[in-house]
Amino acid sequence: MAEKSTSSGPVANGHDAEDDESNAITMVDVLKEETELEEDANAVLGGSDPQNCTYPRGHVKRQAIYACTTCIPAAPDQKPGGICLACSYSCHEGHDLVELYTKRNFRCDCGNSLFGGNKCNLEPGKEINEKNKYNQNFLGVYCTCKRPYPDPEDTNDDEMIQCIMCEDWYHGRHLGVNKAVPSEYGEMICEQCMSDHSFLWHYAGLCCEYFTIWTRNLF
Repeated sequence: MAEKSTSSGPVANGHDAEDDESNAITMVDVLKEETELEEDANAVLGGSDPQNCTYPRGHVKRQAIYACTTCIPAAPDQKPGGICLACSYSCHEGHDLVELYTKRNFRCDCGNSLFGGNKCNLEPGKEINEKNKYNQNFLGVYCTCKRPYPDPEDTNDDEMIQCIMCEDWYHGRHLGVNKAVPSEYGEMICEQCMSDHSFLWHYAGLCCEYFTIWTRNLF
């Protein structure tokens, strides 16, 4: 006599199939994750090259820049300099570096006269880059509070927001942000830059929110 089958097997298999379907990763998910990783890498490194100094490429549209406080000590009366990703590896290993994230239209200073007798191992004989722009970040400080980031003395969990004009970074609380940054937030322009470029006020109506920032001293 044939044994009577129970329903537990098919039901369990059905549940397994549902679980497999819910845990399955589709090609769309994989491509989306790869795109997000690529966007994150571009945001952090821009047009950087880990092997070759970017000096021959001129003022790169956007690249990761570092300040070496071993070669150029941070001081108010000292003109700062910035180095590219490759030079941070090849010329400044073991030095105290300040990560400036990406800067636009910047040409590598490594080895020029700002660095005294420290020559670049990758591209020696560099000239001073007159078109480079520097701010207080090259001294290792940020925001109107002029503090380092991360700040060992700051216990507040606060988001840093970059001005797309001067490219300085600001604590949310020092921008007058008393609540979470709006989800539709894309870019921020600080009040000093709005004052320096008055035409921007014509676009103020497009802002998702207006923040009042403390007056800061320009570097």
